[in-house]
Formats: sequence, structure tokens, C-alpha cells
Amino acid sequence: MAEDGLDKFIDEIITAKKLPGINDEVRLQLVSDMKERLLDQINRALIEALPEEKIDEFNLILDNESVNDDEVQKFISQSGVDVQKVTIKTMLLFRDLYLQSSTVGGE
Repeated sequence: MAEDGLDKFIDEIITAKKLPGINDEVRLQLVSDMKERLLDQINRALIEALPEEKIDEFNLILDNESVNDDEVQKFISQSGVDVQKVTIKTMLLFRDLYLQSSTVGGE
């Protein structure tokens, strides 16, 4: 998913959360922080979705310093991982957890 799409997705979550007193600077930092966490979760979910027999090969790719992010993404998608499905599922879980956290301790 494009970075702009992630920013929009996260911005919509923040809006739905209805946090009081957020100025533009704080909002931009919040979007940045949340995007970093979401990307980490998506990457972790994609790695966990790799078939067991591809893990050693994946580790070799990661150990190769000349391999770029596009090549890593290509390997994952060619390994039978439904990247779009895993990404969407992770994004929805992220959104649900973030929005639910408002009720913790606030009731």
C-alpha cells in the first residue's frame, strides 16, 4: 500500500478516536508514529505468513546487504503469501485495537 494511503488510513483512525486538543503538529507526529508501528506490524505479519520451508531462504536474503526492500517484497509475494490479504487483515486489527483502547480505563 502506498505511503499516502497509510497516512490517510491512520488519519481516519485518529479522527474516529476523537482525541481532544490535538493541534496539527501533534497530529502529524501521531500519524508518523502510528504509521511506523503499523508498518512494523504488517512486516511481522508477512514474515509470519511465510511457509516454513521458505524461512531459511528468506533469512539468507535478509543477510545479503545488496538486497533492497523491493526484492524482499518480491520474495514474500512469490512465496505464496497473499500480501494484500495479510496487509488488510493487519490494518483492520491495528484500527480495532487502537479504537478499543479508548475504553480501557476510561469507563
